[in-house]
Amino acid sequence: MTTHLDRRTVISTLVLASLIGCSRSAKAATIDGRTFQGDGTGEGLRAQSDLTIRNSRFLNLGNGGIRVNVATDGLVVEQIEARNLYRFLENTASDRSKPASLTNFKLRGITGDDIRRAMTRIRYRSRDGLIEDVIARAGENTERYCTGFVLDDEARAIIYRRCEAHGFAERGRSSSDYWNGDGFSDERGNTAIQYLNCIATGSTDGGFDLKSTDVRLTNCVAKDNKRNFRFWGDGEVENCRSEDPRSRGGSGRPSHFSFHGSSTRYVIDRPIVRSSSGNDAPVFLFDNDTPANIEIRNADIDAPGAPLFRVENSEPNITWVPAREDQNIKTAE
Repeated sequence: MTTHLDRRTVISTLVLASLIGCSRSAKAATIDGRTFQGDGTGEGLRAQSDLTIRNSRFLNLGNGGIRVNVATDGLVVEQIEARNLYRFLENTASDRSKPASLTNFKLRGITGDDIRRAMTRIRYRSRDGLIEDVIARAGENTERYCTGFVLDDEARAIIYRRCEAHGFAERGRSSSDYWNGDGFSDERGNTAIQYLNCIATGSTDGGFDLKSTDVRLTNCVAKDNKRNFRFWGDGEVENCRSEDPRSRGGSGRPSHFSFHGSSTRYVIDRPIVRSSSGNDAPVFLFDNDTPANIEIRNADIDAPGAPLFRVENSEPNITWVPAREDQNIKTAE
């Protein structure tokens, strides 16, 4: 069955959801094998607790192929094709006095193409979520501040596993502006976020632009972003790989790892850095208001055309384990 949507018939989706039992009292309700299609605007459907959505398509929709507009627990979304959406999953409350937190949720096996703003935006006090095997590819007509995966407010204890974000690049800004556009972002107030085996490429700002505390990245890859890994909070980065950062325009120097803010504290364990001989983006760029505290362990760095460090503000406190001369580091200076 195909459900066709436009701005005049969004209400039909809400009625459809209620008719198939998408309510708190109807446990384990399922939407299976449906297509939700619009004219580039409007929502697909609104999530409710204990709902599973699987084997479905979301095409040509606006801000929310799926929208979480009330507190929602136990949502499962799996095996989905999405194409030409402003956002696939949007988390915005209908009543501002009642946060629409998303808890104990799973998003897995989802592919999004031609995404204009974000694949997912999750906020409020959302928690205990798994986002697994989700691929987001930006389209040619991205919006400003486009980002593959977004966390905001006080979201916590969320795991990204084998997720990918490609091509989230701003266009049309002045060359004097800072160009945004990230693969993955989280904000101050987010805690205990994990990125496991994730990939970010082709962003005009950060591949991973992370302001959260107690963050952990393991086996992640960032390539061809202006700043492959951009860190503001604290956490641990284990066996992550950075390749050939590149600026596509705007202000700000490209780098492999950049550090910002006033309370930055990270362990960088077994970083792998690879750059061509003509790439002079610094491996570690420090633009902190107060000294960053960084421990670098067992680095494997081959960036023959680049400096190891560039300090644009406060001098960092760096600990080497083992000593710097005993790590595998090849840079221009």
